[in-house]
Amino acid sequence: MEVLLNAHGVALPPNSRSVLARRINVALARLAQGVPRLHVNLKDVNGPRGGRDKACVLRAELVSGGQVVVVDRSAKMRRAINRCLRRARVVIARESRKRRRLARRSG
Repeated sequence: MEVLLNAHGVALPPNSRSVLARRINVALARLAQGVPRLHVNLKDVNGPRGGRDKACVLRAELVSGGQVVVVDRSAKMRRAINRCLRRARVVIARESRKRRRLARRSG
């Protein structure tokens, strides 16, 4: 699985990109065969003012041609990433099962 990471308005330490990519790969390892590419966008929506302004957007491209998008906002970037990963696991697994069932019915 290829992980493409973009950070807009978020200061990431130099080694955190590789750590985050590795963490994402571990979290979604079981589903990696069905997800060739994963786009991760991290944003600080309203800058230094604080509040629930850290956003994580995960867009998974599926082998079957579909895509799954999961969005979460939180006051802490780590919490937004964790919740996004947790929900992405569930949604990607559900979508993969649904597409397999549809393929069996039509085939």
